[in-house]
Amino acid sequence: MGKIKVLQTVKKKSQALTILAMAFGVMFLLIAPSRAATPSVSDLQKKQSEINKNITDNTKKVDEKKQQITDTNTEISNLDKDIGEIESKIGDTQGKINSTASEIKNKESEIDNKNKELLIQEENQRETVRTIYESGQVDLLYLLVGSNSLSDVIDQSQYLETLEDRIESIMNDVTKLKQELEKQKSELENKKNDLNKLQEQQQAYKYGLDQSKSQKNKVLADAKSEKKSLEAQIAESKKLNSQVTAQINAIFASMKGSDRSVQARDRGTSSVGFQWPMDYKYITTYYGESTPFQSFHSGIDLTNVLGTPVYAAADGTVITATDMMVDGSYYGYGKYIIIGHNARFSSLYGHLMGLAVSVGSEVKRGDIIGYEGSTGWSTGPHLHFEIRENGSTVNPMNYLP
Repeated sequence: MGKIKVLQTVKKKSQALTILAMAFGVMFLLIAPSRAATPSVSDLQKKQSEINKNITDNTKKVDEKKQQITDTNTEISNLDKDIGEIESKIGDTQGKINSTASEIKNKESEIDNKNKELLIQEENQRETVRTIYESGQVDLLYLLVGSNSLSDVIDQSQYLETLEDRIESIMNDVTKLKQELEKQKSELENKKNDLNKLQEQQQAYKYGLDQSKSQKNKVLADAKSEKKSLEAQIAESKKLNSQVTAQINAIFASMKGSDRSVQARDRGTSSVGFQWPMDYKYITTYYGESTPFQSFHSGIDLTNVLGTPVYAAADGTVITATDMMVDGSYYGYGKYIIIGHNARFSSLYGHLMGLAVSVGSEVKRGDIIGYEGSTGWSTGPHLHFEIRENGSTVNPMNYLP
C-alpha cells in the first residue's frame, strides 16, 4: 500500500473541512503513491465512503447468496426424493413387464400345445371319416349288405353318428380354447405395450428430473463461488477500514498541541470516573466485534428510542462537535461529539440526530450533550460510544460502572 500523504496547506476558508478530514476522513491511497498527485479531501472522503458502502452492499449480497444456497439445497433434496420415487416406479413397471412377458410366453406354450392337440384331433377325424364315408350313399348300402338284421344297421348307424358328433364336439372345444388363449395372449401383448409406454414416460420424467438436478447443482456451485468471492471482498474492505482507523488514531495523536483544534483543559492523567452515556435498552455490538462496517468494532453500541438524550460520560471539554459529510450525505460517525477529559482520556459519541453543545463547551458528567440518532454508517438508531486512552480506543466496558 502507498504511503499516506496528508494535505499540508489549505486556504483559510477550508480549514474546518481540513480538520475534519484529518480527524476522520483521511484514506490511504490505493494507487502507487510515488510521484502521484495528492488527492483532495473530498476525493479521500468519497473513497472511504465507497469502501464502506461496498461492505454493506456485499454483506447484503452474501446474505442473499446464503438464502439462495439454502433454497437450492432444499430444491435438490426434493429432486432427489422425486428421482428416488420415479426410479422405484420404473422398477415396479419393469417387474410388471417381466411378469406379463412370462405370462405371454406361458400362453404361447399353451396355444402351441392346443394346436398340436387340434392337429391330432383333425387327423383322427379325417381317418374316421375316410373309413366311414368314402362315397355318399355307398356307405349306407355297405351297412345294409354287411348287416345280419335291420337292428344291426340301426345300431351301427347310431354309433357312427354319435362318434361323429363326439369328434366334432372335441374339435370345437379345442378350437374355442385355442381362440380364448389367443385372446388372452393378445390382451397380455396390449398390457405389455401399455407398460412399455408407461416406462418410457417414467424414464423421460426421470431424465427431466436429472437435468433439473444438474442445473440446480450448477446454480449451487456458482452461488457458493460467488459467496466466497463476496466474503473475500468484504474481508479486504474491512482490512482497508482497519487501516483507516489506524490512520485516524495516528491523526488523533498528531493533533495534540495543534492550534487547529480545541484542546481539553488539562485535568491531569489520572483515571476518569465514567458513567453510562445513555439510558439504553440493550447493547447491540460490543467492543472488538465485527460489523458490516468494521472488522474490529472500536466502541460499544447502545440502543433505545430515537431521540433518547445522550449524556457526557464524565467532566470535560467538547473538542469536536460536527458532521462527517461528503456531497451532502453523512458517512462514518455521522453527527458526532468528542469530549476531552484530561491528557489521558477522551470519549466519542457517534450517529447523533442532534447536538446540544458546541466546540469549546465545558460539560459536567451527566449533562445532555446530544440525542440518539442514526446518522452516518448506521443500520438503525443507536449511540456509538468510544473511550480513548492516549489516543487509542479501549474497551469502554472496562471503565463503566
